Order: sequence, then structure tokens, then C-alpha cells
Amino acid sequence: MKSDVIGVSDTNCNHGSDILPPMTWHLKGEFLENCNCEVLCPCIVSGDEGPGTYERCLVPTVCRIDDGELDGLRLDGLCFVHVVDAPAVMSLPDWRAAFYLDERATPEQREALRAILIGELGGPPAAMAALTIEVVGFRDVPIHFEVDGRRRRASVPDLLDIEIEGLSVPGSENLYEIVNVRHPFGDSLPLARAERGRMHDPELGFVWDNTGRNAHFRRFSWSD
Repeated sequence: MKSDVIGVSDTNCNHGSDILPPMTWHLKGEFLENCNCEVLCPCIVSGDEGPGTYERCLVPTVCRIDDGELDGLRLDGLCFVHVVDAPAVMSLPDWRAAFYLDERATPEQREALRAILIGELGGPPAAMAALTIEVVGFRDVPIHFEVDGRRRRASVPDLLDIEIEGLSVPGSENLYEIVNVRHPFGDSLPLARAERGRMHDPELGFVWDNTGRNAHFRRFSWSD
């Protein structure tokens, strides 16, 4: 497992008079998240302005990129994990975060994902980066992501194990869904509960078990 630790830095420094053309990118695919709030997470219905269930929000988000590109460099098939330790009011800029990148990525793909996810290239990651006071590390790891009907599974050996299931309306196959929400992955979210929700990275200080707690999943589409 490769690892490096970085701090948040100013990415807008002018290192010369040359102006580079803007880089275009997009990521489309599947995502899941599992936080430590009880179902339903209060952050969702308050637009992140009200407190979550507990003093800190502990949230791993796992994404599988089905269609991705940065200036012609394809990112299809890669996965990444974004782990956040945030205040109960998640709109406050006091996030501590780490990123786990797919070990299958080439060095060029890794640097592309890193630039996108840290918010250097705009889009939803830039909004999350604005709330992050410390990025404690990037790591290359094997990431497994599986879609099975209303179930989603994600795992990283010895580090993360999540399985969630969408919650259905009694007597129906329809899932409960909340709409018109403010969320980086979309304006509607199916409700789900974690059957497993283990995160274990003591080196970076991310150790918890969100089993039985709140979860969401959906298709997502990001771009600059």
C-alpha cells in the first residue's frame, strides 16, 4: 500500500506569465456513502446547516467511474474512496479528509484523479475542498465496488468493508427516496442502511463502525 501525506496548500499561485488553457474533465458512475448518523441523516434534510446525529460526522464515500476523462486521458473503470471526519454541521469548514485511489491507475491517471479530487479543477470536488482544512493523505489501494439490485458493496482489504441496502416502501419494491436535496452527488438520494460499515485506518485516525447507520447511493455525474 503506497502512502503519502500532504497538507492543504494554495493552488492558485502564479508561477509565470504563461496562461495555460483550462483543463476539461468529467466523471460519471456509481457512488455509495455510509455515515454514522441514524437513518435518516439530519444533515440531508437541513441542507448541511443543522447538526448530524453525533458530534462528528464520519463519512466514507466510494465511487466507481464508468465514464471518466481529463483532457483526453481516460479514467474509465477506476475507483476511489473519499473519507471525511467533519463537524456535526457539515457546512462548517472543519473537514479532515483522506483519499484512497485505485491501485490499478497509471501514474498519469493517478495524478489526474488527484487534481480533480483535491478541487484544483473545479466542479463538486472544489466545493468540498473549500470545507477541508486538512488532507491527511493519499493512498493507492485495491478497491472493489459491486452493484447488485438495491445493494451496493465496497471494500478495501484490511481497511474498509461496506455493504448497504436500499430501504423499500412497505408492500412495494419502490425505494424510499428524498428529492430536492443539496448534495455533491445529486439532488435526489435513495435511502439505505448499512449492513456492514467498517473503516479501519489507525495510521490516519479513521477508525469506526457505521454498521446499521445511514447510507445512500445513486448514479452520479461530475464535470468542471
